[in-house]
Amino acid sequence: MGMSAAGHRVTGVDPALASLEAARRKPGAERLTWIEGTSAFLPDRSFDVALMTSHVAQFFVGNADWDAVLFDFSRAIVPGGRLLFDTRDPRARAWERWNPVDSRRTLAMSDGSAVTIWTEVIAIAGTAVTFTHHYVLEDGELLSTSTLRFRSEDEVRSSLERAGFTVENIFGGWNREPVGAADGE
Repeated sequence: MGMSAAGHRVTGVDPALASLEAARRKPGAERLTWIEGTSAFLPDRSFDVALMTSHVAQFFVGNADWDAVLFDFSRAIVPGGRLLFDTRDPRARAWERWNPVDSRRTLAMSDGSAVTIWTEVIAIAGTAVTFTHHYVLEDGELLSTSTLRFRSEDEVRSSLERAGFTVENIFGGWNREPVGAADGE
């Protein structure tokens, strides 16, 4: 919400009402426009920048779904605008570390309680990896199962170009390292 505090008009889009309700409770949330839905709900030529956070680009497993999202953003972004997103490099094989030993961590919560978290791979089918996040709280365990698609750099580039985007930069890490030279992000 720092962008809205700086005076930018910000719109948040999410298909999950519970996620939107949580976001609306955060300080400054009233300065944002909230849309319950998908990228298909975005108005034409309305945004200078579109940002997909938290590897959300990888949740579009099928090519048709991914292409539809890219075309939606192409339609919603003004000429000269930017689409930004993160995705993991499949060559880093991050899913190999998604097991109860290597991914386990315990986080302290603001109320003094703790949550132990780990990720476990359930299935690998080509470039799609299905996994379960385990959240162990003091009063029980929550499970969240998802599938992510690990697209190669060539797949990312070609899908963006098909949607009418010009690829300006692809980095291999959070500090703008070349692809293959950092942590696989």
